[in-house]
Amino acid sequence: MSFYRKYRPQTFEDVVGQDHVARTLRNALTAVPPRVAHAYLFTGPRGIGKTTNARLLAKCLNCENGPTPIPCNQCDFCVRVTNNQPVMDLVEIDAASNTGVDNVRDNIIEKVGMMPAQGRYRVTIIDEVHMLSMNAFNALLKTIEEPPAHAIFILATTELQKVPATIISRCQRFDFRSVTPADIALRLHYVAGCEGINLSEEAAKLIARHASGALRDALTLLEQVAAFAGEEITPADVRLVLGGVPQELITALVENIGLGNAHAVLETLERAVAQGASFSQLGRDLTAYLRDLLLISVGFPGEIGLSPEELAIRQHHVQMLGRARLETTLTALREASKEMRENVDHRLIVELTLVRASQNSVAAPSLAPVAAPTLAAGLRPVAAPNGAVPAWKQSAPARIEPPKVAITLPEEAIHTTVEAIPPFQEAVSTKNEAVDAEYEVNDASEATVAPLEPTISTTVEAVAVPEEVATVSETETPLPEVEAAPAPRKKGRRIANFDDLTELWPAVLMRIRKKIGVTAVAYLHDARPVGFTSDDVILEFVKEFHHAKACDAADRLGFEKIINETLDKPRHLKLQLAAPAPKIVAEVVEIEEEDNDEFDGEAPGNIIDYAQSVFGADIVGRSG
Repeated sequence: MSFYRKYRPQTFEDVVGQDHVARTLRNALTAVPPRVAHAYLFTGPRGIGKTTNARLLAKCLNCENGPTPIPCNQCDFCVRVTNNQPVMDLVEIDAASNTGVDNVRDNIIEKVGMMPAQGRYRVTIIDEVHMLSMNAFNALLKTIEEPPAHAIFILATTELQKVPATIISRCQRFDFRSVTPADIALRLHYVAGCEGINLSEEAAKLIARHASGALRDALTLLEQVAAFAGEEITPADVRLVLGGVPQELITALVENIGLGNAHAVLETLERAVAQGASFSQLGRDLTAYLRDLLLISVGFPGEIGLSPEELAIRQHHVQMLGRARLETTLTALREASKEMRENVDHRLIVELTLVRASQNSVAAPSLAPVAAPTLAAGLRPVAAPNGAVPAWKQSAPARIEPPKVAITLPEEAIHTTVEAIPPFQEAVSTKNEAVDAEYEVNDASEATVAPLEPTISTTVEAVAVPEEVATVSETETPLPEVEAAPAPRKKGRRIANFDDLTELWPAVLMRIRKKIGVTAVAYLHDARPVGFTSDDVILEFVKEFHHAKACDAADRLGFEKIINETLDKPRHLKLQLAAPAPKIVAEVVEIEEEDNDEFDGEAPGNIIDYAQSVFGADIVGRSG
């Protein structure tokens, strides 16, 4: 028999790592009268004791001495449950293989009314209940809400989010936790002692860490290692069974990465591959090792479970790498793990990741700072580390200092800070007005480049300046430091008449798409401007369907607000349906017949007689 079945807890006192659940159930069974619910929901990760506690609860309820918090394990019911023998009053259903509504109706609903044959209650355990279909949940809902007095349901699941809230609200919910590595190691030593196996402390910790909180997985792995190693289990035996990379190779890899020795890193990688390690396993083991270093770097080594010697080695590596490099390398390994799931060349991915990690250890040489003009507060760039100057500053060619230009403009002009402009170049550079009706200049990028060039204070109007208005004076004096005014928003052309609206309508649609989304543009796809007054902007739709949809979405999506941002002043948005096209009525055109002398008069009454007179013909014969 497997270890996890052979050493399954038979009382609540034997349950490992779930004291909060065991204590609650014991207290409920100890109360007078017992506080037994009609439905329980056990949720938590796999392999932590949900089904075990459900079977324990069934034994406590139907024990001959029950309801009791401690089953006797000697009566017929307890013995049958302990030995996994069929019991009429305990029904276990695997929802993964009984997902349909017919399964629920046949196995649960129709049998729930049957009275217990042996005990006090008829207990139904539904494992992996989240696998039931929605129709099956609906069929089960009424039964769980108002079951017979003798019926008790225990639902177990690893994915609580898939269970409907209507089911959860009708059950007492117990959240099971992952078992700590320390508790798993203690249980492993207990089982190993019962089996006559000498399990070393380090081997137990290694198994516990690999189990990731699942006690069942740990017992299964212990059984597998015992079959391989016999009565003496060492950490090396565990690593061989797990198929992991030897610890000394992982340590050597991290050491060489810290030293920046890419050649030694690749040599260590080849040694690991030669010993049978896969690249995916190497990535997992190296990630686990670096995770230990990260926990130690933040002062949290308690859950790692290391010996003093291993802890000393890891602390040395923490000092060598530093927290920032640890985070960078861990992130690179995670990305490499994703790539290996999508590509077949795992060797190249791992080699590239390790070489980059080792190269990151080489400190970049510090560069002498370059003097730059003083900036006003608020526009001063962030200083580079250690006084270093970014490469883009060093490579920028020296520029000729432009002359100071003072421009006097009307009072309605706005103030801004601009670069001095060489002659024969416009003072204000605007974007293509057909692309966007209004835009903003990114001040952050301009502030970064500003230290390379002097700034001047200029008064500029957003519109073209007549030549007779502006007066220009040039001076030879050097430029003083100038307080930079906050950069205002740079405006493009605003729509002031119907012609502007027609011309810039594609740009308005693009702005609506940017502000609201593609769906909003779809509503206005059929619209075209037909009117522009001092108070209204009128859009016309050809199709009634598009008009109705746009009217419904106008207030919700804020079409009017976005359109007003492009106008010279706010206006109301009106949406109208185009008048139906006039129906084309086929005119009956009277075609004048050619003049025929033969028909100038009235047509004769008998056409046959007339034809005889015209052609001089005789009637030879007439059928019928």
